[in-house]
Amino acid sequence: MNKATIGRSPAYIPPIAGPTLCFAVYTLLGVATSPALYLRNLSAFAFQFLPSAFVLGFVGLVGAGLLKQPGAPLSFVAGVIRQRGSGVIATAAALCIGMAAFWTLKYHIPRFVPFYADPALADIDQILHFGDPWRWVHAAIPARWMSLMLIIYFPAWLLLFFGCTALAAFHPSSAIRSRYWMSFAAIYAGLGTALAAIGASVGPIFYDQFFGGHRFAELLSLLKQSEMSTYHFFIADKLYSAYLSGVEDFFAGISAMPSIHVAVATLNALFLSGVNRAAGVLAWVFVLLTMAGSVYFGWHYAVDGYVSFAAVLLFWRLFAARRLVPSSVRDEES
Repeated sequence: MNKATIGRSPAYIPPIAGPTLCFAVYTLLGVATSPALYLRNLSAFAFQFLPSAFVLGFVGLVGAGLLKQPGAPLSFVAGVIRQRGSGVIATAAALCIGMAAFWTLKYHIPRFVPFYADPALADIDQILHFGDPWRWVHAAIPARWMSLMLIIYFPAWLLLFFGCTALAAFHPSSAIRSRYWMSFAAIYAGLGTALAAIGASVGPIFYDQFFGGHRFAELLSLLKQSEMSTYHFFIADKLYSAYLSGVEDFFAGISAMPSIHVAVATLNALFLSGVNRAAGVLAWVFVLLTMAGSVYFGWHYAVDGYVSFAAVLLFWRLFAARRLVPSSVRDEES
């Protein structure tokens, strides 16, 4: 052994180095795939959706201030912003950059892996549920409730998405923040990109258009009987048109396996369960409704949701809070 190396400590590599490198590679992959589409997605997410997160975050802070400092809630808000303001801005920037890469890569999945997995996924669904699961869901949820299911599946899901990302960004514990964002990244990069490419599929709503036949014609006919399905099929037609034309469009891209809707709802339920017990219970109910809605509207096979649910539970355990932050930081927070 060289004498110069005796007693020398190994170089310290911060815990954030690995995730940062992975994030950079993922972002560069999105940019390299289509620079123009990446910039469109980046602009759309930053200017159309991100403001909602800031508004919800501020409202949440005021609510927390009213509970913790009823006499001076704005002082509480100011204190949190002083403590976490710069971190929240950095998180928001990373969220925009990463989500732009996700949507860019999602659009181009069929360019690299043609859709192929739907027949197998539909067969698995039938075997697991002794028939088509959409029939069971429609039998349990009357048509008159379709408007409520649409609200849950689209605007309510988005509201919870931005509300929880804002809450996670402002959370005082670096360990909890790390656990949430590591799981979040694993959902979008691991499930929404890698697994979506491995199991390239379109879902029941597009099945007959891509694979022929009338396997899900009855489901679509049932949905179209309600006037409330207009927005639902508007989105489906937009996605299908973007696929057929090959014209790159922001927030476009078809993918069924796995369900990101269910994955994010599950992550938020795990997160909120640690914030407030009542909020956690409601969030788990929302997970069940999201899973049911994904099948009800034909966006996903039931197995898509099951895979997402199990994967997020695994991520949450894998990124256990105490493993993500150096002990010195944990000691300062405790």
